[in-house]
Amino acid sequence: MRVTVTLSSSTPLSSFYASLIRRAIRQTLNLIPNKAKNPLKKQKGRLIISVALVGEQTIKNLNRTYRKKDNPTDVLSFSRLENLPPNQAHVEIGDLIICLPVAKKQAKEYQQPLGRELERLTVHGTLHLFGYDHEKSKNDERIMFRLQDKILNQLSSKHLKT
Repeated sequence: MRVTVTLSSSTPLSSFYASLIRRAIRQTLNLIPNKAKNPLKKQKGRLIISVALVGEQTIKNLNRTYRKKDNPTDVLSFSRLENLPPNQAHVEIGDLIICLPVAKKQAKEYQQPLGRELERLTVHGTLHLFGYDHEKSKNDERIMFRLQDKILNQLSSKHLKT
């Protein structure tokens, strides 16, 4: 599966953090069960995921517009997987919007490096792109967070090897 990750940021982003985000997306795609990847079954082309790191006001505006919640959040996902025509040269999976100031606050709160929080938000958002939703039911929450933890543990073990 060939994947292109396009990154944009409202503030300069180090190549280290950019590579963590790209690796988190690729690892998530590798570990998502095939049934969740069904929309991609008939695709032969390159997969594209866009990631934007934004400020609090931008994500607050998006959160208000799309989720009717008038506060900043850490990550928003906008999937484009429904009704994909088959055999596309490029398949846009969707967009992840990560709020960098919220990620920094959460990293401090959880006492972990910013890179680890960016990985967590990237994995979480990518799972949402594929239809996982922890707000639907307790069972859906359990399924999503188990898979998220599995992916994050795999990413941690890769950090130990490098």
